[in-house]
Amino acid sequence: MRLPSVLSGRRRLRFAYLVANGVAQAGVAVATAMLVKNGFDRLISPQAPLPLREAGLFAAGLSLTIVLGAWLRWRGHLDAEHLGQGYVHAVRLRLFRHVARIGAEGARQMSRGAIVLRFVGDLTALRQWISYGLARLTVSGLAAVLAIAVLAVVEPVVALAVGIAVAVAAGLALAVGPNLRATTRESRRRRGRLAAQLNDRVANIGVVEAFGQEAKEKRRFERLSTRLRHALIARARVIGLLRALSEASASFAGACALFAGALQVGLGLASPGAVVAAMVVAGLLAPRLQDLGRVYEYWNGALIAREKLAQMLALKPVGRRSNRRARLALEPGPGRVELRGLHLKGLFRSLNATIEAGERVAIVGANGAGKSTLLRLIAGILDPDKGRVRLDGQDIRKHRWEDVRRAFAMVSPDLPLLRGSLRLNLTYGAVDWTAEDLERTISALGLEALVSRLPAGIESRISESGGGLSTGERARITLARALLSRPRALLLDEADANLDDAARNALEEVVKDFAGTVLFITHDPARAARADRILKVEAGGLVEVAPAEWLAQNTAPPALRAVG
Repeated sequence: MRLPSVLSGRRRLRFAYLVANGVAQAGVAVATAMLVKNGFDRLISPQAPLPLREAGLFAAGLSLTIVLGAWLRWRGHLDAEHLGQGYVHAVRLRLFRHVARIGAEGARQMSRGAIVLRFVGDLTALRQWISYGLARLTVSGLAAVLAIAVLAVVEPVVALAVGIAVAVAAGLALAVGPNLRATTRESRRRRGRLAAQLNDRVANIGVVEAFGQEAKEKRRFERLSTRLRHALIARARVIGLLRALSEASASFAGACALFAGALQVGLGLASPGAVVAAMVVAGLLAPRLQDLGRVYEYWNGALIAREKLAQMLALKPVGRRSNRRARLALEPGPGRVELRGLHLKGLFRSLNATIEAGERVAIVGANGAGKSTLLRLIAGILDPDKGRVRLDGQDIRKHRWEDVRRAFAMVSPDLPLLRGSLRLNLTYGAVDWTAEDLERTISALGLEALVSRLPAGIESRISESGGGLSTGERARITLARALLSRPRALLLDEADANLDDAARNALEEVVKDFAGTVLFITHDPARAARADRILKVEAGGLVEVAPAEWLAQNTAPPALRAVG
């Protein structure tokens, strides 16, 4: 996936507006110069003083060019912002679609802080280049070139002097450019490290507090912040030099125009009005030259930003081979799941199983055996290297992704709560739910006390990952979220871990009353023994174990110990 083109769609029209604006600004500069030349020569002429009517017309014309110039600058700024914001909007949407396409496993190839930096810092750099760099290069560049070209017709010596000043400024900017690129890269690298550290530690501040590492983390953060400060100061030093050169070039252009004009007047080759007009043009060019001095700064930032964004767009899905563009609808059914020849490199070899509709199947096995991965394969979140998963006789990879997602609902520690209201979290992913459905689910999972305790009830906002809620409350909400989507198969990845008795009983009741198929991972022998069947993940395959046998093997009598 590539970045979109800057000049595509409606953005072409905005760019055309900017080109027209640059031409118009050059015309205003030339018109102003001609008015000043004629008016000044008439004012200082001893033969015929300027009539009152002509003086009024001169003042009106000069006022009109000033107002028109100001409007053109306002309009140019607005069109530039439209162009920049429109492009960034297109890039932002493409980035989000790409993250959704590569999924959670693919996104883990890049730190969360780096991904946030792509969406915030890099898109800002792109917008600045387009709105302040490309737009100014177009408008100010055209205005400067055309104005100097017209000036060359009126006063070629003065135009040559101004052109030399502009060329010198451009050469100095190009000489400074490599240092600016190097300092920009370094500051970005430092900012990325600080963002990654901050994102991780703030998100897990409880871990820092629990292990008493506040002072250590403060020192680490201080070191990273200090290095970032030094990198940004080094970058500011180069940027300051670049801006100083652009401002000096503008002053130099004015000085050249003044010196060349005075020389022309002294030699009798130009009138004082022509010199004053040339000075006016040079003065009008000064802010354009300053604008052009910053173009290189924005271009460097955007160049590096595009490299980083291209790296993100080059990330490939992990564990996915299908493009998820199938359009075949998934036919309804009771929830029969078939695994046929599933193979996943390094984990499963020709795995086969059939789970009948309505069965309660426990998935057991040692840590790292692949139990969670198996559920993700069944749900279609991961694709096997070989083999297929069938739901009610249908290969899930050949059917619409949204239909498959509604058919399976997962509860897992890897699927935490989202920022937003409690209502949002309960109904996330649900389709055509009613208020009665919501109330019934809240009641079934014993969430009434939580809803009544929260200040705004079900509309209360929940922080990231459900911070502030107990482990049991978070577990009940995630289970309610799964149930409200009305799936055919409920996939529970250690949903009973860290639950109190009340929450565990609520979970048992929900599993018992659920109309579809349930597959659950558990390390509790007693809970596994209550399943219809137990499938043990072992040596890359599935082994069926009798519930009574599993309970006997994994339940040992309590050890006796001396007292006293």
